[in-house]
Amino acid sequence: MPYYKCIVPEGSVEFEKRQEVAKAFTDIHCGSTGAPRTFVHCEFVEYPEGGSTGYDSDATYFMDGRNRAGRPEEVKQKLLSDLVGAFVEITGISPDDIEGTIYEGKASQTMEGGHVLPEPGEEGPEWYEHAAAD
Repeated sequence: MPYYKCIVPEGSVEFEKRQEVAKAFTDIHCGSTGAPRTFVHCEFVEYPEGGSTGYDSDATYFMDGRNRAGRPEEVKQKLLSDLVGAFVEITGISPDDIEGTIYEGKASQTMEGGHVLPEPGEEGPEWYEHAAAD
């Protein structure tokens, strides 16, 4: 379910850097939440020259995250900070040019691998075994 969409100007982030960002986002998300790596999704969406990210923002780059609700505020803030920091470090883009946000959805309204997700902290070993098997 973790989904991270990076909105970037057309041609501004080369394929190899996108792969590095996706790996870093996966590492950060899994390290922060304990989620299985296969659950993390990262997408790059380009907009044409003269366009915008499509968000109410003056930033040139935007990271739009979607996660399961229920984690402590400090975990969510660190997650967002680490994700944007990794994007800046890998791409060399100025932190002044990127903004980001993470929206949350109820676990009970979220599926991954055909299974409704448990609330954060209620996963249990059998859930992880089942998730790894999918």
